[in-house]
Amino acid sequence: MNASGLWRRAWRWMRWPVYLLVAGFVAFAAWGTKLAFDKQKDETAVPAIHAQHITLTDVMGENLPPPPDQVENDSTVAGIDKNNNGVRDDVELAIFKKYPNSAKIRAAELQYASVIQRSLTEVYDNNSWIAIAQEWTRAIFCIVDTYPKGDKNRYNANDPRSVEVEKLVLNTQARKDAYKKAFDFTTSYGDLPGNECDIDLTTLPN
Repeated sequence: MNASGLWRRAWRWMRWPVYLLVAGFVAFAAWGTKLAFDKQKDETAVPAIHAQHITLTDVMGENLPPPPDQVENDSTVAGIDKNNNGVRDDVELAIFKKYPNSAKIRAAELQYASVIQRSLTEVYDNNSWIAIAQEWTRAIFCIVDTYPKGDKNRYNANDPRSVEVEKLVLNTQARKDAYKKAFDFTTSYGDLPGNECDIDLTTLPN
């Protein structure tokens, strides 16, 4: 057998290990690229989650949106947020309608609504889930602060105010599914230091 024949015969045996090595290298490179991309994404997404806060302007209703078209609003998970404050417009208007005389409850419920809304669209890995979960904890404790001391709802895991916000935000099956999917990334986390409320409730008139 000449040299060419020997080479072809050897290649038949060698090609599969070579193919596997090349495939492994490509997969490893792709995995490394994904890790780098995810890290870069986290470096911008996580701070953005923590930076989104309800403002006094939101709480006092100085920039209320117009009522949205409900069919259009419910056609996507994100819905419509014309005033771009992180709270879906129909949810924001419903909170103002129910609590026209309590800025404190509005502040807490708007904060909680914003966190739930963002959990539908901004959770894509463990780090983004942790950021949302930390904000969720803050918002829950803020709602607790709207109840007078001694009120049984301060110690109720399913207090009426947090439940009503959840029902407002999770008003379609697609939104319920997105909320459930966010918990696929559940992992341990620590609470954030500082105040639980975006707006200090003691500064509000009622």
